[in-house]
Amino acid sequence: MSADQDGMESNHAGSGKARTGHGGQGHAGHLPSSGRALTISAWLTGVYFVIELLVGLWTGSVAVISDAFHTFSAVGGVLVAIVASRLARRPADLRRTFGWYRAEIIGALVNGAFLLVMALIVIVMGVMRLGAPIHLPTGPMLLVASGGIVTEVIALYLLYRQQGQDLNIRGAYWHIIQTFVGSLIIIVAALVIQFTGFLAIDPLLGVAFGFVLLWASWGILRDAVHLLMDGTPDDVSLSRVITALEALDGVSDIHHVHGWALTSGRYVFSAHVRTAPEWHGDAGELLQTAHALLRERFGFFFVTLQIETACLDETASDAIDVTRRTDHAARKPHG
Repeated sequence: MSADQDGMESNHAGSGKARTGHGGQGHAGHLPSSGRALTISAWLTGVYFVIELLVGLWTGSVAVISDAFHTFSAVGGVLVAIVASRLARRPADLRRTFGWYRAEIIGALVNGAFLLVMALIVIVMGVMRLGAPIHLPTGPMLLVASGGIVTEVIALYLLYRQQGQDLNIRGAYWHIIQTFVGSLIIIVAALVIQFTGFLAIDPLLGVAFGFVLLWASWGILRDAVHLLMDGTPDDVSLSRVITALEALDGVSDIHHVHGWALTSGRYVFSAHVRTAPEWHGDAGELLQTAHALLRERFGFFFVTLQIETACLDETASDAIDVTRRTDHAARKPHG
């Protein structure tokens, strides 16, 4: 018996805010993004990036240039959030049956790759400058960093309320937090140079921040590739999901279990549910109970379950059935 949710129930599962029970994991979907807050934040960080980059090239400050690159990544993060929220509104069709949610992940992949290139450039520039430090005008450095803090505080204020509920905005929010830290680094470098004359502080902080960018880019690339490979999200424990389903009355075992993400916060689950031979209950009621469990306790956005009394001709697909191939490993909790 194949039992997908009908269209109305599937939409309800996706639009409702996930509720969590004991041991459950809530994965709330994207709520409508505040386009105005994102647009203002994009303009603020975009204008500041241009100013900061010009000042960095004029003064020769590696710290300023590195922070300008990171500001640009923040602009990219905000733009990705804007584009993703708009593309996500497009309905599914016969060519894209899951809609356009993956546009956000593809954007994150491009953003992470660009951030990686920028990090390597910043590190190389800093190492080269360490061999021959130059005197830097601290006045423009302090001015541009102070301007950056002002724009970043405004952007953070605009996005603060939404980021607690919308994972799409939360990514942009944390991008801006990182640029805020970069502005603080520039102020420290300028003050050290002004009061001690230690010129190497600028390339040293620039290289250090370059490694921060390298770490950030690796995290973005890793997560994006994992999701594009339909990997199980890190905050989903399939072993707990399987255990919860097998505890339902009438269930003999759960197999062909798959959990993946359409995008951040939009988690999908599918599985085959085999009933016990001696069970003579109502399959429809079992299906409703299982769906409620997966939606309300584990917060899945969309669920497809197949209820069966015997395993069908699934030998050819054993390679993607983790419950059959590595039963012990599959049931080991994440983390």
